[in-house]
Amino acid sequence: LRFSGIQSKFIYFFSNLLPTTNLIQAILILLPLKEQNQGDAPTEGNNVGTECVIDYSDQFTTYSIFNGRDALLRWAREQGKLNNIVIVIKRSDYGGEGKRRPRVILSCERNGNYKSCKSSETTDIRLDANSDMKKCARDTSTKKCGCPFLLKGVNIGDGDDWKLEVVCEVHNHPISEYLQGHSFVGRLTEEENALLVDMSKSLVKPRDILVTIKDRDAMNVSTTKTIYNARIQNRTKEFAGRTQMQQLLTKLFEHNYIEWHRISGDIVTNLFWTHPINIDILRVFPYVLIMDCTYKTNRYRFPLLQIVGVTSTNMTFSVAYVYMNAEKEDNYTWALTALRSLLDDNCLLGVIVTDRELALMNFITSIFPKARHLLCRWHINKGVLANCKKLFGTLKQWKQFNEDWNTLVGSETEEEYWRCLRQIESKFSEFQKALEYIHENWLNPFKDRFVAAWTDTCMHLGSTTSNR
Repeated sequence: LRFSGIQSKFIYFFSNLLPTTNLIQAILILLPLKEQNQGDAPTEGNNVGTECVIDYSDQFTTYSIFNGRDALLRWAREQGKLNNIVIVIKRSDYGGEGKRRPRVILSCERNGNYKSCKSSETTDIRLDANSDMKKCARDTSTKKCGCPFLLKGVNIGDGDDWKLEVVCEVHNHPISEYLQGHSFVGRLTEEENALLVDMSKSLVKPRDILVTIKDRDAMNVSTTKTIYNARIQNRTKEFAGRTQMQQLLTKLFEHNYIEWHRISGDIVTNLFWTHPINIDILRVFPYVLIMDCTYKTNRYRFPLLQIVGVTSTNMTFSVAYVYMNAEKEDNYTWALTALRSLLDDNCLLGVIVTDRELALMNFITSIFPKARHLLCRWHINKGVLANCKKLFGTLKQWKQFNEDWNTLVGSETEEEYWRCLRQIESKFSEFQKALEYIHENWLNPFKDRFVAAWTDTCMHLGSTTSNR
């Protein structure tokens, strides 16, 4: 081996002072320096130098016999975590014919030669809001610095017993203060990945999944990015090349759901699905149905029509779900017709509660003629708040008006209703726009669908809103 002048003087000086074992360790430290100085890879920023020699022989010296290769690897990596060192497999040999036994060589993650290169990929950088996009090459490099730390695991005996030996116990770089952000040591185990899959199916947020994993393992150094990457990987594996719509239809078929859909070309425009058990429950409790659309619940921004029922014990159960590309009469007609086809002639719906969606209201009476239609009081009060509060000069006036309005809606008899209405008209006669709004939009056309004097004439099981 040929070393530089300084390296040769270093070896000659310490040859008379150090034992043979320590001298060999010093030579091992100089070897990566020699290779990097002679090669193309620069040593700048490697933190390589004789002043960074750190001995970890005590931490990794053990006389224990490990029951299997995995047990040895697990112990070595756990010891590495305790000392903020990432242990990786450098070489692995499963043995062969003759006397050669299986073995595995472990090293620090920074073992090997440092490499610096410019990627052929380009990154767009915007200097300011008015400048054009400029492209520049992205510099990439490794964290290798020729760390000489080595461990060797060897199979002993005729069984699966292993022992661990320390080949070189020193590092030539400062040890990390923490391991968060190290991609290798932050990987999830099989048990943690299985837990992540189960919690993801239960719609648990990534940050809560990470907290749960760290509570179970105090040594875990995974980050939120690790959780997101694992979720994407599991989702890609589950989809197996299928699109999201194909995956949904596949899952509905696998779990025996009743499903109908309409397409326009190659695009699914409407999708109805329910489970046979839901229909069986509806046939037992056909008294109240609640229908409401939710928005922005999917990447395509399709409205999701949720249909739920209410039991005699005031428990809510799902009936059906419908994805629609628009809230138009044709879409609602198709959805309600699909629901009606699942019910026999003996299953007569009692009450249907919705908000004031005119396209839906127009076809409820035609498809379910014997059902009583009620409007959601919560949506009505929300509309009154948005349109009338700004018409009053003071907050006290608005609170008084809102209190009288709630009293009017809760009127138990028609006589009480008319009396409360006359009281509102006389007390707030100066606020004609507010009175016109409640008359034209709610009382005149729909009072029999939300005022208690009329709604209490049917059995709605206390369902006066679409909020459950």
